[in-house]
Amino acid sequence: MAYRFPSPSPVWLLIGSAALAALIAAASIAETVPARAGGMVVTGPGPVIPDPLNECENTVGDQPRTALARCLNDARHTADRQMRDAYAEVEKNLREIHSAGTPKAVSTLKEAQKAFLKFREAECKRQGAAAMGGSGAGDMEAACIVKLTRWRTGVLASG
Repeated sequence: MAYRFPSPSPVWLLIGSAALAALIAAASIAETVPARAGGMVVTGPGPVIPDPLNECENTVGDQPRTALARCLNDARHTADRQMRDAYAEVEKNLREIHSAGTPKAVSTLKEAQKAFLKFREAECKRQGAAAMGGSGAGDMEAACIVKLTRWRTGVLASG
């Protein structure tokens, strides 16, 4: 005689459903957690942002650390200029609309930019501090600034 499994109780069905939902949620979160892949920062859906630290390490090769710092500094200046240009373009486009909502749209753009700059500073200081005073702390902070600035430029450019 074959063993017959009892019918699942509603409690076990509920627990099983909750476990399945948790697995699905974990899988979707895992897709948005930043990961490194071949010198790129993969952030889930959206653009893949090149990792400035890897870019500069590849550019300077065996040169001294000061060359790496110079490369990151140059990358930051380029990224900042591109972000300023993208911001100016968005602001110009908003001002050309001539609507009753234009002043509010411009002021929220300014607020968002100020908030981004404050976030960028705090987050990149955090990333640099995570090196616990190691020799790469400044490089990590500089790379973070470039990376987040490139991200913000993409956000501004996409509308």
